[in-house]
Amino acid sequence: MILGVLFILVSFLLGLSLSFLLSYPFHRLERALVAFVMGHAVSIWVVFIFAAVLGSLSSESILPCIAICAVVSALLLGVTKQAGNWSYDTLKRNWCASLRGDKPALAFFSALLLYVLFMNWYGVFRLDAAGNWYAFHTVWADYPWHTSLITALAYSETFTFPVQNPQFPGTPTHYPLIFDFYSAILMKTGFTLRSSILVPNICFQLALFGLLYYLAVRVTNSKAAGAGATAIFIFAGFPAGLQDINIHFLNPIYAVIMPQRTAIIGLATSFVVYLLLYHALFSEYRGAARERYKAVFAAGALIGLLPYIHAHSFMATGFVGLCLTGFTLVARKDWRTPGFFFLPLLLLALPQVLQIRSGVSDGFFVFFPGWTDTNRDLIMSYDWSCAAALLSSAVKSTLLLETFWALNAGGLFILFTVGLFKAKEGAKIFSVPFLLLFVLANLVKFQPWYFDNYKLLIHWLAVTCALAPLALLWVRELTGGRAKTVVAVVLAAVLFGSTIFGLVTHASMLEQRYVIWSGDEIAMAGWLRENTPPEALFLTSTTHNHPIPSLTGRARVMGYEGWLWSHGIPWTSMNERKAAMEAMYDGDYSRLQEYGVDYICIGPYERAFALENHFDMNEKAFEDESKFHLVYEQELDGERWRIYEVIKTPSSPV
Repeated sequence: MILGVLFILVSFLLGLSLSFLLSYPFHRLERALVAFVMGHAVSIWVVFIFAAVLGSLSSESILPCIAICAVVSALLLGVTKQAGNWSYDTLKRNWCASLRGDKPALAFFSALLLYVLFMNWYGVFRLDAAGNWYAFHTVWADYPWHTSLITALAYSETFTFPVQNPQFPGTPTHYPLIFDFYSAILMKTGFTLRSSILVPNICFQLALFGLLYYLAVRVTNSKAAGAGATAIFIFAGFPAGLQDINIHFLNPIYAVIMPQRTAIIGLATSFVVYLLLYHALFSEYRGAARERYKAVFAAGALIGLLPYIHAHSFMATGFVGLCLTGFTLVARKDWRTPGFFFLPLLLLALPQVLQIRSGVSDGFFVFFPGWTDTNRDLIMSYDWSCAAALLSSAVKSTLLLETFWALNAGGLFILFTVGLFKAKEGAKIFSVPFLLLFVLANLVKFQPWYFDNYKLLIHWLAVTCALAPLALLWVRELTGGRAKTVVAVVLAAVLFGSTIFGLVTHASMLEQRYVIWSGDEIAMAGWLRENTPPEALFLTSTTHNHPIPSLTGRARVMGYEGWLWSHGIPWTSMNERKAAMEAMYDGDYSRLQEYGVDYICIGPYERAFALENHFDMNEKAFEDESKFHLVYEQELDGERWRIYEVIKTPSSPV
């Protein structure tokens, strides 16, 4: 565990040394947050490359990376100190001044820390006295995928790239896996599975909220607006279950920040990029051209690292960066700034994009107006056959979307519009690409499941929340008692309407007690980890939270169909494999040999799988001792579990 803590500290030190290369007027806490995110974005990639080259994720691939990051950090700190960018005395004096003079910000960050600590401790793998692990509903739904990937990386004796999909063996995973790889690094250094998830979650969620705070401070010149923006972001959106009345814009904490692990580091990295771009292109402290080029180069490099960190954040920040640097080219006739931005972006991102592109199926990047299935079906049902009909249908489509978004985010639009009116010129220009991103997310579906576009909309939401508090601060400038009171009441009502449903969502989350794995299931998984080879292939049901693939790192023939579909696996391939699984559970020994199955699990999940798919499981077939060997039999939580080892013939795959 000491090695893992050292990796975290060295990553922070690397980010700190890189931050001193930038001529950016950091606030004290802002520099710490930027350093943490930027350093980890680089250091995790360094370990990933070492592991791929060495063919193993182990201390042999982690220790050299720690040494390299430490040496580079020391060299950069020496160079920047000699250049006068920092000194020990200045750092000490600034931090002491920050502790004494910035008490409101420290109090706000303390509240944020308590918030993320509680949400993760309570909602991500909460333990009870019996050893059961509980989670929020969305965490219960998503985290078994992440734990299957983390444990597959951590428990495997080898590491190959591209990484094979543990839920669909024989197919490389194109899922952005860097953050789960980070948890695997921590597990390799002695962290438990739970701590390897909770520690990065807490650190990067705090960084995410803190960087949003500073982004709002930068674009509004108000710390009060920074605190307000962060609070609005946390409590925006609606609870789940309202799709019947066409409400789909869920609370970001419920929908993304808690369940979508990759989005945490992706958004945090994106906010660093937005801070750098805003400073370089629109801040009054832009400085000389050389300082501007350094900032946009760093922004481009960070975006270039994003495809395997978080693909949607890569698309969002890349689009925003394209728009903003394009503005400098058109409005300021500055072609060097786009050049410094795109050079590192293309060099770093292109190999990743080409690799990910090989997994893109027909459900990706399709015209899908209206974001949701309902809206899209209505819009496509209109008459688009001639010019007059096209105009009429365009008007109806516009009215449909206006009504939809008035229902889903009307209050935020009001606050944003007033805030935009009161914002500085640079902030107004800076917000334009995010509005275009909002439009784009309403026209194109980037993944098979329409709701995944929320991961793009959350970038628009962040900047909307950053400017929204200006509407409330504007009230202070008004004169005239009655008019001021009316405006204040109206805006307060709009703010209340924009956040009350997020509060309701949080309240409902705290009432959720979803058992993700029981204590008995966790114990069984521990036994299997100790008594089966790391590369063993299991036949199980496709249940999303099955303990064997989730906790042992062992691959299974096929995992949960919803994940596989959203990751680009065609339904034809899944149906073919499911048919093969049914034959295997009927005792088809040749199919087991064909797929190279090592172990067969028969438990409550498998019996439910047979019932749902309308076939009978032939349990007696596995009593043939010439083909199968019973290695595990227990009653867990009142249900019988049996696990058989498949006895290989000389011609069987191994």
